[in-house]
Amino acid sequence: MTELPPVLWPALACLLLLGLNLWIFLRREWEASHRGVDYAQLHYPTDMPTIRRWHHDGLKLTPELIWNRQPAQWELHVDGKLTATLPGHAPQIALLDERFIGAAGTTLEDFTHRYVLRPLPPGSGPDLTFAIKLIDRAFYRKNQMWFPKDLALIDTDVPVGAFRRRPVSDWIDDYAYMGSAALERADRILRDEAGIREADSVQTRIEKIVHFMRTALINAGGVPKDDFRWLDPLSIFEEMRAGTGKGWCTQNAQIFCFFANRAGVPTRFIFGATVQDNVIVYNGHSWNECWLAEQNRWVYVDPQAIVCGVFDAAGRALNSADILHLCRYETYAGVTARTYKKWRWQDIPVEAGPDEPVTVPFELVNATATKQANEQTIIKYRLPPNVEDVRDIYAMLLKSPTFAWTNFKRYLWQPAPAYSMYPTHGAQTYRLRQSLAVAFVAAVVWLVAVCV
Repeated sequence: MTELPPVLWPALACLLLLGLNLWIFLRREWEASHRGVDYAQLHYPTDMPTIRRWHHDGLKLTPELIWNRQPAQWELHVDGKLTATLPGHAPQIALLDERFIGAAGTTLEDFTHRYVLRPLPPGSGPDLTFAIKLIDRAFYRKNQMWFPKDLALIDTDVPVGAFRRRPVSDWIDDYAYMGSAALERADRILRDEAGIREADSVQTRIEKIVHFMRTALINAGGVPKDDFRWLDPLSIFEEMRAGTGKGWCTQNAQIFCFFANRAGVPTRFIFGATVQDNVIVYNGHSWNECWLAEQNRWVYVDPQAIVCGVFDAAGRALNSADILHLCRYETYAGVTARTYKKWRWQDIPVEAGPDEPVTVPFELVNATATKQANEQTIIKYRLPPNVEDVRDIYAMLLKSPTFAWTNFKRYLWQPAPAYSMYPTHGAQTYRLRQSLAVAFVAAVVWLVAVCV
């Protein structure tokens, strides 16, 4: 019997695994490169103070703070009075020795005290406010429930939890791959045509860029050509403005993301899609979120729908996930949006000039949001570089190294974080892709070892 060559089995393994990898890649859903994450990961970056956990020891309560800044010191205010100055790296709250024990004529609310940690120097960050009630373990024990120690009930708006945190910069594309000449050209456009000035607030810059885009691209709506998938956003903008190309919401969101980031407004690209069996169906919408540092919040911006930010009754910026839930329950009381009484909103019943940004009830301009936000929506948050996903025209991968490399990373190990009401297929999708890729590499190593 003829002995089979040793190289046969590793060679067959390589061919089989190569075929499987290609089969999975070619049959993938177009928007399958995402992985479900929770609200906190998407909206509480390290640029704002959050708490990983509390350490409670008697009358000492220490927050384990996560923040990419460290104040020189903290002031501790208790019920409106300055009581201590604490070290910047480890502020420890000394609790008042007043515990609820269930005595007759008292309620738990009687034992609420307000503690404020204020970073120094003044203005270096937001106050951290906590309403804290102490409950003596004796209260439970006398009611025949065992508790090992006193409890501290803490009410705060400061996010708390052991979730993954990213800096805002993780979401921001520097567009270095476009080259200095293109970036300088974009900066001139922002300065000379959009009217961006150094003194402009973040909100003003958002509104100026949306107004500039809608004016420049007034007749540019339509089906985009395939090359717009790999072209940089400035080239897309210039083609759309010149009339040599058309664009959907995706191109508008790409262009806004580029101009806003160049104007100093940290901005990320968002894609929301309808789904079937919890798998994305490519029939959705693209928009943006901008980081409002003064609020430590992301705000929903839709440049195509001329929505320059949405805010609740207290003036707090609302993000895409917030909008999803508002639209699901049709809860718009007190919710406002910034827009223009022009273009698609020229008939809204408010007094304003067509080129003057105006605050209106959100329900007057929420047509696009309500269409996209439903029980089955999946919202994808794109990590930079801000290039599109490849479709089935694979020659595009040869046109731009940035496009090709980004798609390779996105396919194998850098999924877009996604938010939805239901579990997505993202985790199992990436386990399969990565397992097959590792197996193929191992087979190649085996083949090389046998040949050598």
